[in-house]
Amino acid sequence: MGRYGFFVLLALAAVWIILVESLSWQSLAFGLLLGAFCTYFSDMFLPPIEAARTINIKKLFFFPLYVIWQVYSAGFQMLKFVIVGGKFAFINVRTNLKSETLRVLLMDSITFVPGSISVDMHDDTIMTLCMYDKKLDADDPKHRAAFYDWIVSGMEDYLARAEIEEKAVGYTDDYDDNDEEVS
Repeated sequence: MGRYGFFVLLALAAVWIILVESLSWQSLAFGLLLGAFCTYFSDMFLPPIEAARTINIKKLFFFPLYVIWQVYSAGFQMLKFVIVGGKFAFINVRTNLKSETLRVLLMDSITFVPGSISVDMHDDTIMTLCMYDKKLDADDPKHRAAFYDWIVSGMEDYLARAEIEEKAVGYTDDYDDNDEEVS
């Protein structure tokens, strides 16, 4: 578990005590037990810490506020589609994010925004069911940019800022400019 896991366990226990609004040994014990249960299952299902090192967490600090902004703006757009009318279609959206963790975060954020539900993800393609303006045609390649803007709505750009480029470790150039081997 390590020191990091111990601090997570204490933080989860503190959240439990705040939620139950009781500072007793029973609530503390149950909070620690619940925290241990949560950290055990998160270790089973979440990516290892090595995968998280490819993400600059500091640049994601305001991402939840950005998603909330997207929720409200898409909500007003959905209100228009409900009143005027709209269509539904499955749209495949390609993402340029290299980190699987950020792709999953993008997929979950798409689902959180009204009018679109992420259905499946294969490599860099996210299949979404989305509601859109009835004037657009889902099969027309000219309208693909509009669907991309509607579904992703800048969230991919925000997440791409948090991606850390992997550096080649231990790479040496064994050839000079004339493609001759350097001794």
